[in-house]
Amino acid sequence: MGRLVIVAVTAVGCLAQPTAADAKLLEPIAQWVVDYRTDQCLATQEYGTPGKTVTFGIRPAPNGETYLLFLAQKRFGPEEAAEQGAAIDFGNGPIKSWFLEYQQKPSDPDVYQFRISAAEMEQAKSAATVKLSPNKAPDLELKLRSIPALMKTLENCTADLKNYWNMGGEKDGRVTTPAKGEVRTLFSSGDYPAEAYSRSQGGTSQFMLLVDETGKVAGCDVIVASGIPVLDAMGCQVIRRRAKFRPALGKDGKPVRSSYVTPPVTWRMN
Repeated sequence: MGRLVIVAVTAVGCLAQPTAADAKLLEPIAQWVVDYRTDQCLATQEYGTPGKTVTFGIRPAPNGETYLLFLAQKRFGPEEAAEQGAAIDFGNGPIKSWFLEYQQKPSDPDVYQFRISAAEMEQAKSAATVKLSPNKAPDLELKLRSIPALMKTLENCTADLKNYWNMGGEKDGRVTTPAKGEVRTLFSSGDYPAEAYSRSQGGTSQFMLLVDETGKVAGCDVIVASGIPVLDAMGCQVIRRRAKFRPALGKDGKPVRSSYVTPPVTWRMN
């Protein structure tokens, strides 16, 4: 499997730092809601007070190997994705991470996104709280409830998702011809994220794609993280916007849903 390298060749400006949140323990004001989607499993819970809520979300990768934790709240977000170092603590000591702040459009809430491994997420099953500690903002601590049952629900959802997308189908005959496509030609130096360029950041990531029966990329998730969230996010953004695949074929010769693992994608400063 080849390796794709994206090299930055033009200078870009720096982004503003994220706005700090108040440091306090927040209690949930609603039950967990688990959304079984065709491209992801998503659990959310509301915290705070009516009219001034924070949404805490948990989303496992389709293969179950990593988890995204996110907070969403109404604020004035950055025009482009911004990142900073952070730590996540389920009571067993801080897990070093980076978080990505973004806002898809002005009317949407700000989203703060953290990625951790499935092994690290196991700590949540016995945790009473989770503390999110950005390097340049106050801590935010959330009260956790019903996490063991929630994790079991997400694991079941992920198993259904794997089956829906015929993961492992090449081994059991559900997929006789894998999806085919080329991601190396999708990227250009102009895709290098401004935030990463301003900090001279680089790294290598790899993605799992969900390819539907028409060859469209219906989902993209990081299976090997670069350690730099804006690079991982831009990789998925470029692939979902530009990629077109020849869909996989089933035993009857007809197109079927499938998953596809990309070659490693390396972002490197020139």
